[in-house]
Amino acid sequence: MPSLTVTRKVAFSDTDAAGVVHFSKILCYAEDAEHELLESLGLAVFQNCGWPRVHIDCDYRAPLVFGDIASIDIELAETGRTSVSWKFSIKKGGQLIATGTSKNVYLDAKGIPQPIPAALLS
Repeated sequence: MPSLTVTRKVAFSDTDAAGVVHFSKILCYAEDAEHELLESLGLAVFQNCGWPRVHIDCDYRAPLVFGDIASIDIELAETGRTSVSWKFSIKKGGQLIATGTSKNVYLDAKGIPQPIPAALLS
């Protein structure tokens, strides 16, 4: 199954009033890694198609703060006929920050579910 690890530095704009990365930004980190994985496979993220999320879950285990370097692991966990499920984990050094899954449906430009591209199935 395809997988990828990306890193990013926590920006000040990602933090809340307590100086901790806002929970919603963690999901953005996972989504950014997902997009990089799709692009690495030669698949469009948004060009006459779309990958809307139909389910997401996330367990938060420790905080990230401004300036931290986050490592985001994303991997394809499961494929259906028109959907994919991703598994992600976010770490700082060796410390686990968050884990989760998301399920996306592959749509054409008209919003009609389509079979998953072959590049994700190999």
